[in-house]
Amino acid sequence: MNTPERNDSDTAKAEAIHQAALECLERKEYDAAREGFEKALAAFAALGDEVGMAMTQHNLGLTSQQAGDLPGARSWLEKSLAISEREGLEGGITVTSHQLGMVAQLEEDYPTAKVWFEKALAIEEKQGNAVAEAKTCHQLGMVSHFSVDFPGAKVWYERSIAIFERLGDAENAAKTKKLLDYVTDFERKGSDEGRNCPHKHQ
Repeated sequence: MNTPERNDSDTAKAEAIHQAALECLERKEYDAAREGFEKALAAFAALGDEVGMAMTQHNLGLTSQQAGDLPGARSWLEKSLAISEREGLEGGITVTSHQLGMVAQLEEDYPTAKVWFEKALAIEEKQGNAVAEAKTCHQLGMVSHFSVDFPGAKVWYERSIAIFERLGDAENAAKTKKLLDYVTDFERKGSDEGRNCPHKHQ
């Protein structure tokens, strides 16, 4: 019999399993993290907890990505996104779209990465989430940069820098400024220097 008390207890157990898996991921113990997230996913599924399922699938995607399994990462993230879209979870749609952009960028599929980052950016703008907007503009700059769209890269980098500076985030503003300098140097020198920047998969 599923009483409210039983459901609360089961939810707490699922969340504890998920938290333990997150801690494994932070320690880069990918096999343990994957096993933990899969147990948490089964627990959330048994509860019919769609938010928990979407969150856990997102983290399974992140685990796969960090472990170097990009097709696996994409598969989990797409499952997570499907739930977030069905349930109207804008936060989930945003972070998972951004992460799908990161996977596509790592795969050097820049047109696909651009689509995902722009999807995330549209929601970030709507919600007024300046921190996320700055980070996504940074990634869109990188995608344009490596698509050899240098004018586009400069626009995105400059927008990212402006937001970071407005937020008082000097460290990230400086990182993005360094990438902007690579593009500027490339255009000035007409060499491959700008393309071969060391932050390709930042």
